[in-house]
Amino acid sequence: MATRRPIRRQQLPRTVRERVDPATTCLIVWDAQVGLAGRATNLDLIGPNIRALVDAASAAGALVIWSRHILPPLDQMPDAGVDWLMRRQGVSTVEKLKPYMQRGMPETEFLPGLSPEPGHIVLEKSVPSFFIGTPLDLRLRALGIRTLVLTGVATDIGIEFTARHALALGYFVVVVEDAVGAYTDEANRTGLEHLRPIGPTPTTREVLEAWQGGHAPDAA
Repeated sequence: MATRRPIRRQQLPRTVRERVDPATTCLIVWDAQVGLAGRATNLDLIGPNIRALVDAASAAGALVIWSRHILPPLDQMPDAGVDWLMRRQGVSTVEKLKPYMQRGMPETEFLPGLSPEPGHIVLEKSVPSFFIGTPLDLRLRALGIRTLVLTGVATDIGIEFTARHALALGYFVVVVEDAVGAYTDEANRTGLEHLRPIGPTPTTREVLEAWQGGHAPDAA
C-alpha cells in the first residue's frame, strides 16, 4: 500500500488580520467610474470607505489595482456582447445602439476623489470578471499575492464574478461589505449574501484596524 505523502502548505489564515497581510494582499477597486460606480445607490457611504482603504493600503505597502471598464467598438464585440448591449438599451436592431463606455467618453472617467495614484496599477477590461482578457493573474502571482480585497461597484455583477473566479484560481477573497455597492439596494444585499460563503465580508473599520490600527471615516 502506497505511503500517503504529507501535505505541505503555508499556514492557513483564519482571521481577517491574517488574510489581509499587506505583503501578500491586493486591494482591488472595481469600476470606480462615473458611468458605473457613479450610479450606485450607496455611493455616499462607500466612497469615503474606499478612499480610506486605498490610503491605508498604500501606506501599509499593499498592492492596489484599479479596474477600468472600456468597451471595444461594436464591430469588435462578440455577438453575445452586442445582444447584451441591445437588451440593456432596449433596442431591437444594432443600428439603434448608442455608444456606451467607449474610450474617451465622460462616463469612463474615474470619480472625483477616487482615482489611481502613482504606484497603483490600472488594468482595462471589458467583461465582468477581472481575470478575463487581462494580465491580472500574472501580475498577482509575480508579486506573491494570496488575498484579494474587493471594493467598488457592482456587488452582484463584476465583484461577484471576480470573487468566484479568484477562488477558482486559488486566491483568498475578502469583500469589504460597506465598501461595495450596486444599482439597487436589493442587488447589493443579494450580492453580499452570495459572497459570504466565498470568504469573509468585514467592515472597512476591521480592515483598517488590520492595516494601520485605524478606523472607518466618520461618514461611514
